Amino acid sequence: MRTFKYITLIILTILIWTAFIGYGTMNGFILKPITSQKTSEAFIEATKEKIDNEFVGNFAMTLIENGKISSNFFYSVDKPVNENTVFPVASISKWITSFGVLKLVEQGKLDLDKPVDDYLTRWHLPESEFDNKKVTVRKLLSHSSGLIDGLGYGGFSPNETVQTIEESLTKASDTDYSDGIAIVGYEPGSKYMYSGAGYTILQLLIEEISGKSFQEYITQTVLEPLKMENSTFVLAEKPNIQLAQIYKNDGSIRKMNKFTALAAASLFTTTADLSKFLKANISSNPVLSSETIAKMSIPETFINKIGVYGLGPNLYSQNDPNSNIIGHDGRGNNAINTAARIDLKSKNGIIILETGSYNIASAISDEWLFWKAGIADYVVIHRNKSYLLTLLIIGYVIIILSSIFIIRKKNKQL
Repeated sequence: MRTFKYITLIILTILIWTAFIGYGTMNGFILKPITSQKTSEAFIEATKEKIDNEFVGNFAMTLIENGKISSNFFYSVDKPVNENTVFPVASISKWITSFGVLKLVEQGKLDLDKPVDDYLTRWHLPESEFDNKKVTVRKLLSHSSGLIDGLGYGGFSPNETVQTIEESLTKASDTDYSDGIAIVGYEPGSKYMYSGAGYTILQLLIEEISGKSFQEYITQTVLEPLKMENSTFVLAEKPNIQLAQIYKNDGSIRKMNKFTALAAASLFTTTADLSKFLKANISSNPVLSSETIAKMSIPETFINKIGVYGLGPNLYSQNDPNSNIIGHDGRGNNAINTAARIDLKSKNGIIILETGSYNIASAISDEWLFWKAGIADYVVIHRNKSYLLTLLIIGYVIIILSSIFIIRKKNKQL
């Protein structure tokens, strides 16, 4: 009976230790950051080590501290890059697009909660088993519209003909892993599901309401007022900008793609210009009011009760009350990965633009989240995997040896 009691206590202690490690992992307090030092220089050194272990063709990073650029880091295997080198940034395009959409809302030309189909004449959502009238601008901005297109756009090579917006929404031809059809497949507003087509609809909406091409409208309304002078959604409009080389993940170089889905995937920009955009989210700017900026960071869609998307930006704080980190990542197109994030409370931010890797920009930005705000996700947990396993084993060994010692001591006393 005594032996059974001892074994039960050992097992219970082991379970408590395991639960403690699990709780500490999920809440981040036992995890190690990428660097223990709190300086931008230390973070850059840690970034260099990560780059040395993975292929990256070129890489540009800007760190923002208290609303000001604190450090830059640039790397390339061939043609040098700097703060004015233009990269394709994929889905970061959506965040800039949301500024243009919300400007129309501020001007009273657009209602966030009116059916988007009511504004459109050139194309309409196809019939489905769900009510298209529930698809609103708010839901399109926050990826809760019910669209099930699954688009990521690959774009078109320089010698290919680009689809019209209407053709792309009917069936996008520049996708390898989706049907490319913009159709409602679940109840609008019921859950989060990322939709590239949702932002192509917003692109069409901007053209219908403004009477201008998307490129003309977004340039005049967002890029020029924010002095993003080396940014464009259409490369042909900026023939003299300094373009980065586009490295594939095998180390070869490819030409720039062009897109129908400008709003969703076609922004070309620099770390210097994106710094201006991030600052527009934390200080007065000539595009949107502070009230509108604040509304953009309010959660509209949730996963497991955690806010994941606002009116344009991703939400990264995971309900943490001490931060309000918003931004967007972009990836794909063999091989682009970009990330831009800003904490509206601390005014700290990070921008990474790179080609040659599908995930290093997002991974390092996730490391920055933990380093700056203590918010841990899979990337940080995975890097700490060996350390966590060591903690578990050391704890188990101590528990077992301590138990053996105590049992022997008590047996001697009997």
